[in-house]
Amino acid sequence: MKIKVNTMIPKSCIRWHSVLVALCLVFQLASCDDRDNPSSPASPVANILACLDWGESDTTYVIGHKSPDTDAVCSAIAYASLMKSLGYRCEPRVAGKINNETKMVLEKAGVEVPPVLDNAAGLRIIMTDHNTSEQAVPGITEAKVLQIIDHHALGNSPTASIPYFKIVPLGSTNTVVYTCYQELGEPINQTMAYLMLSALLSDTNGMTSTTVTDIDREMHNTLLPLSGITDVERHYEEMTDSLASYTGMTDEEIFLSDYKDYGSEVAGRPMGVAQVNSLDEASQISLRGRMQAVMPSIMAKKERDILYALMVNKRDNYTDIIFYGEGAKEMAEKAFGKSQQGYIRVEGQMSRKKDFIPAISAVAK
Repeated sequence: MKIKVNTMIPKSCIRWHSVLVALCLVFQLASCDDRDNPSSPASPVANILACLDWGESDTTYVIGHKSPDTDAVCSAIAYASLMKSLGYRCEPRVAGKINNETKMVLEKAGVEVPPVLDNAAGLRIIMTDHNTSEQAVPGITEAKVLQIIDHHALGNSPTASIPYFKIVPLGSTNTVVYTCYQELGEPINQTMAYLMLSALLSDTNGMTSTTVTDIDREMHNTLLPLSGITDVERHYEEMTDSLASYTGMTDEEIFLSDYKDYGSEVAGRPMGVAQVNSLDEASQISLRGRMQAVMPSIMAKKERDILYALMVNKRDNYTDIIFYGEGAKEMAEKAFGKSQQGYIRVEGQMSRKKDFIPAISAVAK
């Protein structure tokens, strides 16, 4: 597979001043207590971070979304490392079992899988790669959320407090984390470069997704020589093979390995969307039928009204959309065309964030 990294700058380029929502009140800067911060913050962002309620001796846990993927896990690790370099007590956590791709990336980087955090109630939390309670670890509404670092559309806030938000429409949350390192003037070591670059490749289908921006390309080109990855195309192929390897997993675990819940703000009703990957037509046919078979039980367990799964063939470059629940088929057909034999085939590897969710939201209105 050839990974194309386009260095041309399109007119639609998302520049550094793209969406940055910092909800930590600027007026607090004048009243921040003079705490001993080992980083001696000098930049505006560092000064804002110093205003957050870190607690006297509490640990702040940095965590991605449920059904954690490579971007969620690596962004939590990389952002926790950044906060620790500024002198804050931060540790990464995961919100559940990681997939085989993420496991491979961490093993090759020599990084242990962060412990699972199954309830955030009463804890100080930094959320990465998500910004809604539906996708967050249980107890998030009873947690003290200090920061949200993400690249998805802003959803229902999981907290009534005022955290520091940085939500930028980039190809991966690790790209957002990369801009944080740049803003704070902190170096990125080889391990973090390896994790962050791997997550970028994962979330952008090897830099071929329509979500890729010039900042993603800059990050790719900057981190590649730092990462120790000598053959990026082969590295991405190994990641893809691992992602589509569901050895030892039940069909329900496969369905939920890359799954996200959405509230009624998208389709008017609670909805769940999974992504399942294959490498050839035979695997696609088998997985498609098996995922259709488990959708009724998963819909009941997850308390959703409708379910979708994006069945992505990574090698032949197409996506089959399967659906379950009253009205799910009709919405999908209105958005993507007529179904046949229980699925809709779409050319290309569909992005849940940029392609599927906006289209379903538009037809649901």
